Amino acid sequence: MPSARTRATKTRRIAVRGANHASKTFRELADKWRAETRFISSVEKLSMNYSYQRIIGMGSPAVPLLLRELKQKPDHWFWALEAITGANPVPAQAQGDIQKMADAWLSWGHQHHYL
Repeated sequence: MPSARTRATKTRRIAVRGANHASKTFRELADKWRAETRFISSVEKLSMNYSYQRIIGMGSPAVPLLLRELKQKPDHWFWALEAITGANPVPAQAQGDIQKMADAWLSWGHQHHYL
């Protein structure tokens, strides 16, 4: 029977592989979403795109990836974040201002230890 240390090491390797896979999948889907929606301005159409919906389908593992993406390049990730987390930290006066909306979500991400 493997020792507790051996099992812990194996568990960490599996977790890292899972995180790397989620990161790679997210990057591919995010790039595809941007390419497919670059001429679309409707938030509903942006959010209903298949690649965007697949990111939502990734669930909680996508949250830190979405927040990092918002930090690097603010974009329309707010619908996905709300769908996954059930939260909406954006104050009414920030609605429509992508930078202020991103800042609200980044603050939320720090408070909830996603960043």
